Amino acid sequence: MLLGAGLALAWAQAARQTSVVSYSARSGPAVWEGDWELSALGADPSEAGALAGSDRVTIPFTGTVLNLVVRRGDYRGYLRVQVDGQPANRLPRDERGAYLVLSSPDYSTEVVAVPVAARLPDAPHRAEVVADRGWDQWPLVGWSVSRGPDTSRYPQALAALVLTACAALVGLGWALLMSGIRPGARPLAEIAPSRAVAPGWAVPLILSLAVLFHVSRWPMLTGVTGLALAGLIVWRLELGLAVVAAAAPFYLHPRPLFGKAFSMVELAVLLSVLAWGIGWLGRCLTTARAGGVGGASGLRVRLANAKEGLVRRSPTSLDLAVGAFVLIALASLVSAQRLHLALRELRVLILEPALFYLLLRTARLRAPSVWRIVDGFVLGAVAVAAIGLAQYALGVNLITSEEGWPRLRSVYGSPNNVGLYLGRALPLLTALVLWGGPAMRWRRLAYGFALAPVAAALVLSFSRGALLVGVPLALLALAALAAQSPRMARHTASHRKAAHLGRWAALASLLVAAAALLTGLARTPRFAGLLDFSRGSAFFRLHLWRSAWAMFLDHPWLGVGPDQFLYLYRSRYILPAAWQEPNLSQAHNIVLDYATRMGLGGLVVGVWLQAAFWRRAWPLRRQRDPARRALALGLMASMVNFLAHGLVDASYFLVDLAFAFFFTVGVVEWLSLTGTDEDQA
Repeated sequence: MLLGAGLALAWAQAARQTSVVSYSARSGPAVWEGDWELSALGADPSEAGALAGSDRVTIPFTGTVLNLVVRRGDYRGYLRVQVDGQPANRLPRDERGAYLVLSSPDYSTEVVAVPVAARLPDAPHRAEVVADRGWDQWPLVGWSVSRGPDTSRYPQALAALVLTACAALVGLGWALLMSGIRPGARPLAEIAPSRAVAPGWAVPLILSLAVLFHVSRWPMLTGVTGLALAGLIVWRLELGLAVVAAAAPFYLHPRPLFGKAFSMVELAVLLSVLAWGIGWLGRCLTTARAGGVGGASGLRVRLANAKEGLVRRSPTSLDLAVGAFVLIALASLVSAQRLHLALRELRVLILEPALFYLLLRTARLRAPSVWRIVDGFVLGAVAVAAIGLAQYALGVNLITSEEGWPRLRSVYGSPNNVGLYLGRALPLLTALVLWGGPAMRWRRLAYGFALAPVAAALVLSFSRGALLVGVPLALLALAALAAQSPRMARHTASHRKAAHLGRWAALASLLVAAAALLTGLARTPRFAGLLDFSRGSAFFRLHLWRSAWAMFLDHPWLGVGPDQFLYLYRSRYILPAAWQEPNLSQAHNIVLDYATRMGLGGLVVGVWLQAAFWRRAWPLRRQRDPARRALALGLMASMVNFLAHGLVDASYFLVDLAFAFFFTVGVVEWLSLTGTDEDQA
């Protein structure tokens, strides 16, 4: 706190010592070359001069900082800037030097001062500005020169201080929690599981109600289905969690309600939190009355007991990693230039998925309840696949690739999103079908029928990241993990051997089919040019990664903040050679995604989440219960898909992927913390 106040005072003092002199294009001292036109609007290059690079202006100035005042808008243009013969040190660079992008963040016209050079000696300098396109837009309005102490490092110092404070808070929380743990204290999830389990018919019923509520345009039907939905979730919380798992991929199709639009997954999370709170409060009142203390006094007693109980139960490393993830995301708001967008992404991509994890961890779920949630996740994936296959058969809502291939996109705006989401579901389905064990034969049969449309939709999405990277590596990881699984002792040796060989034969057939499919796809124009870095998606990926790296270097501590990447990318960091793809909202690489959004803190917490997950998941590959082991293997393979596909595309920062991630880590944490003696579904 004191350091922050001191930093703010020093920054304000430095700003007061700074003098700024501003010039217009007509009044400022400058040497104009080429066919510029000067007016009250500024300076406008000619078309021929802007294309040939012959329209330039030399600006002499004395000072430590140079800003160019430019008019940005919905057009393509750049200003190439050198200071004293070197590329301007506050601008991104390409092979031709430093460049200033003239496209505005939201494509609206704006006049802004852009720092192009800073930390210069307080001496005479010469800046050369060359127009690169942008004619008829009056792009150069003027410039300003500052003299005084260097203040460019204060924002980074503030971000570093905030990150340090976050690390201190995490450490303090850990110390306080550990100091309150007594010998024999139990982990947070090892609370006696609830004996109440929703019947099997409740899941299809509540999912049907959710569909009716979502599509209804009649107020009466909306009210009835909404009340029924809320009542079922309050009755059995696991039903709400199943709806969350099923509804996540449909976030792009919100439900109008009370003059606003809410996605079904968001409504399900809020209803589940409400049910959790009502259940906890009910237990408080029941316990208080059972102890002979009623009313407000009894509630206070129960609240005190609940607080003591929480202190005595230790959080796991994964719990702390999730808490740190939320904390770093909150801290990254400091860097956000568009706070309203950052707050919305914080809510839908960080807080609500983290609440889903919290509910999974504290809802006292028994095994049948968890299987209901797994069923919800599978049903959501099957719905995405079925909708996409129906559209493909009818020839509607398809995207034609640059090579002429019709691509399935289902409920998404891009076929790649289909590959991303179904790539998380396919390994889980494969593991449960092959290794689920005889106790869940009906569920295995249902999942076997689900596997076919999911695989078909994946193929027809023609997502190269899914078909060439994510799914193959996930299936290979699944095979490697399954090879270490123990055999069941209760079967005869011959029975075990036959079952083992049958499962491996099925997996080998699947891998052979996948290899044959990839071999065939490799001969198509879309996949044959994958390694051609001079054009196509490979070309744009490389340029995007260069731009994202430059963005991270400029904002290393806390990143640029939630949902800020698109606006900074298209208005500052996009390389001129990649001008055809300006509307990218993320770096399409898991490392750069965390780095640009949340800085070094995001990278650290991302690694922490993975380390904690694999520490909890790795021992589960040797569990003797077939159903639990298969579920663990499928979730680990799904996480491999998250990491592998995330190297070349989105990883976490989409709503459906965020919920899929916390579904994966939440169920693995439940498997790790619960015994094997519970009833299986």
